[in-house]
Amino acid sequence: MSRKNRFKLVLLLLAVLTALYTNTSCQKDEIPDDNPPEQTDPLAAIKTYTYALMTDIYYWSKDVPKNIAAKPIKTVQAYFDTLIVPQDRWSWMMTGQEYLNSEAGVSESYGISLGQPVDHYNDYSVRVRYVHPNTPMSENNIKRGYELTHLNGTPVNTLISNGTFNSIYAQKSNQFTFKNHAGQSTTFTATARVITTRSYLNRMVFTGQDFEGLPHSVGYFNYLSFKATMLNDIDDAMAIFKAANVKELILDLRYNGGGDSRATSLLANYMAPVSAENKILARREHNEKYRSWDNDIETQTIIKRIGGSLNIDRLFVLTTKGSASASEVIINGLKPVMTVIQVGSTTYGKPNGMYVLPYPEGNYTSPQYVFLPICFFSVNSVGYGHYVDGLIPDHFRPDDLYHDFGLNDDWVKAVLQYVKAGTFPPLPAKSQTAFPMIEGMKIMVDEERADWGVYTAKAPVK
Repeated sequence: MSRKNRFKLVLLLLAVLTALYTNTSCQKDEIPDDNPPEQTDPLAAIKTYTYALMTDIYYWSKDVPKNIAAKPIKTVQAYFDTLIVPQDRWSWMMTGQEYLNSEAGVSESYGISLGQPVDHYNDYSVRVRYVHPNTPMSENNIKRGYELTHLNGTPVNTLISNGTFNSIYAQKSNQFTFKNHAGQSTTFTATARVITTRSYLNRMVFTGQDFEGLPHSVGYFNYLSFKATMLNDIDDAMAIFKAANVKELILDLRYNGGGDSRATSLLANYMAPVSAENKILARREHNEKYRSWDNDIETQTIIKRIGGSLNIDRLFVLTTKGSASASEVIINGLKPVMTVIQVGSTTYGKPNGMYVLPYPEGNYTSPQYVFLPICFFSVNSVGYGHYVDGLIPDHFRPDDLYHDFGLNDDWVKAVLQYVKAGTFPPLPAKSQTAFPMIEGMKIMVDEERADWGVYTAKAPVK
């Protein structure tokens, strides 16, 4: 059968499976008058759709569990989870509204991300990793590196040790006490609200006036999420770097969990050198049913420089465990075609991607549910991929949660020192006021969520 008709066959299969599901769930024996008739499963159609997807375009389609008793399973999420194979730690789903909100950068929160400088520093104090503008926290002048010491007057370490920190922090309103970079405390009450975020946190240009001895301009782009609806964020940043004639670029992906392949492609086209023109950034590898797609132009991301593309000599990429999926595609895809120096810690390890599959089928504007099963693995122009344990940095440095982004950040200073002298400085000294580890003192960070790491693409139209 030609691949042009394969999705039509899936639709037919959905109809057949729905009929089979309904027929097999009916009671064949006569029901006594004093018993109520057996209830049909209201989720039958969507479960059938889910099963058809997972046994068709899912990367591990052959290994999907068979003979699952679908009817007793009460939720779509629970049914979807039964179909995921053991080696898959990446597939997930969400409601249609959650998907639309994520694409638009809309969520309800205080507007900050929290973490702890545990690596190297062995400090379990709770610090601000970043702050979104125009949010409750930015309006109270909270900066990256500030320490959260109290919630509603109770020390944070007490709340963490007794297991109540997450539930209290998740409340709609709280009184916060933060200690700033100078050690001064501030207390205020904030209420979480619906916020709209951009895809980046910061963009700067450093010159010899900013960092003594720097031989040329260096750009800095702190990119937080590969959002196809915010491609102008990339355009605007690259225009600034182009105007400044930057010769090297620091791409900060330390908290970037990925996103859409269109943003990935655009960013690569701006950064790749002339010699990389028409070379493969990423190529998708599918399951046996769709193996013929692997060499299609529609499933390859080809580097195409555009008006305004930079002419940089080197790319420095800053990474942590939070750097996932599309972030890893950028690193892995550009390494064979230009000088890429990865600084920080090992990335998340998500070398694969999803097709966005809505229910009802084809309804991307108002879906009831959206499924994101792993449908392909991504490899670069030399065939390297499948880095399930992450991409290891060329130079390890612990994330500096004590300073704001910019010249005071250890990572930025270290890269600028390397540009200046060709060597990285020693690792920073450990904090003299570090809060030591106590049983249960590790808080959950964003990248530990089950839905972390996204590299989405549209399935080819055949």
